[in-house]
Amino acid sequence: RQLLHKLGNILLHMWLIWQTPRYCSPSVACPHCGADTQYQRKRWGKLLTMFGEVRYRRGYYVCPQCHQGHYPLDEQLGLRPNAMSAEVERLAAMTGVQMPFGKGRTVFAELTLLSLSDQSLDKATQAYGTEVEKQENVWLSEARDGDALRRRAREHPRPLRLYGTMDGGRVQTRAQQGADQPWRELKVGAWFTAKGQPPRKPNGKWGIHAQNITYYADIAHADDFGHLVWASGIQRDAQRARELIFLGDGARWIWDLVSLHFPHAIQIVDWFHACEYLTPVAKVACRDVQQQKQWLEQVKMDLWQGKIAAVIAACAPHIDPRRQGDPAQKAVTYYTNNQQRMDYPTYRANGYQIGSGTIESAVKQITTQRMKVPGARWNLHSARLVAKARAAFLSGQWHDLATPR
Repeated sequence: RQLLHKLGNILLHMWLIWQTPRYCSPSVACPHCGADTQYQRKRWGKLLTMFGEVRYRRGYYVCPQCHQGHYPLDEQLGLRPNAMSAEVERLAAMTGVQMPFGKGRTVFAELTLLSLSDQSLDKATQAYGTEVEKQENVWLSEARDGDALRRRAREHPRPLRLYGTMDGGRVQTRAQQGADQPWRELKVGAWFTAKGQPPRKPNGKWGIHAQNITYYADIAHADDFGHLVWASGIQRDAQRARELIFLGDGARWIWDLVSLHFPHAIQIVDWFHACEYLTPVAKVACRDVQQQKQWLEQVKMDLWQGKIAAVIAACAPHIDPRRQGDPAQKAVTYYTNNQQRMDYPTYRANGYQIGSGTIESAVKQITTQRMKVPGARWNLHSARLVAKARAAFLSGQWHDLATPR
C-alpha cells in the first residue's frame, strides 16, 4: 500500500510537469479585472494530495491594472497551492465531525497514509461548517424573498404531515485564563416525517419511526436561532404542510419560537418528558414502594387519557413549601403550563408521534458524542462550525457541501 502511494505521488508529479507549458505566454487575461497580466517568472507550489505532498512549478503573472497576481495553471486545474486538496479536506472534515481531533489524526493517518495535525483536522471541519453557514444564509435570504417563496410553492408538493422539534445541550467553551470555563447551550433542531402508530397503552410497544430527517444546530440566543428554525423549515415547506406538528420537552423558548414562526402548528409535549415529573412525586406521596407503583400507574394512565386536571389534582396535595425544589410543585407548574399540549387521546387517534426521541437522538449524536468528549473546551467559533458540519453529515448532506476549489 505504501509502495502504491509513492507510485501515485510520482505519477501525479509527472502529470503536473506535463501540464505545465515549457514556455509561458508573455501575457494572459486577468481573472479579476480582465486586463492583460504580465508574466513574471515560474514559482514553486506545494499540494497536499491523497498521494502525499507534491511540489511543482508554474507561471506567475501580475496585473498592472489591479496589481493582483495569479497562476493560470492553478485556475485551469482547480489546484489549491499550499493547502489541502478538495478530497483530502473532505475526508479530514469527515473524520473531524465524527471523533476528537487527536484521535481522528491517528485514524486518518492509518486509513490514508497522510499525516495531519489536530489543527488541520479542525480547520478542514470548520471549512465544511462554514459552507453550512453560507447555505443557511442563502436559506434566510430565500425565506424573506416573496418571489422565491411563490416559486418554491409552484415547484414543490405540499407536505401532508411534517414534524419539527428542538432541544438543547451544554457545550464547554474557553474563557480567559483563570476564569471559569463557561458552558453554552448548543441548540439543535430537526425536521422529519414519520410512519407507524403509537401504542394503545402507555407501556405498549412504540411503532413510530422517524424518516427523512434533516438537522440544524447553532450556539445562539433563542431569537437568533428562531431565524434558522424558520429558514430551515422553508426548505422542508413547513409553512405549507397540511399538518405541522412540533414536539418539545416543555421549555418555554421552544414554544415561543414555534408560536412566533409557525403559529398554525400543533404543539405536543413529549410523552416521556411529561412522565418524568411523576416519579419524584410518587416518592414523596407514598412511603411504601408498592403504593408508589400503584399511584404512579394510576396517574400515568390519567395523563395517557388526557385527564390533566386529574393529574394536577393528584400532585397538588403533596406540595410542601418547606421542601427545597419540591417535585410536587414542579409537576403542578409543568402540567398547568402545558396542559393544552397534552391532549394525548386526540394525538393518538390522529396517528401523531408523541415522543421526541428524534431530537433526543440528535442532541446525543451532535452534542454528547462529539462536542462533550472528555477534556474538550471549545473555541466558540470552532464549536459552532463543527456542530453545523456534524448536523449536515448526520442529515446526509455531506456530498453537497464540497468546499470551493
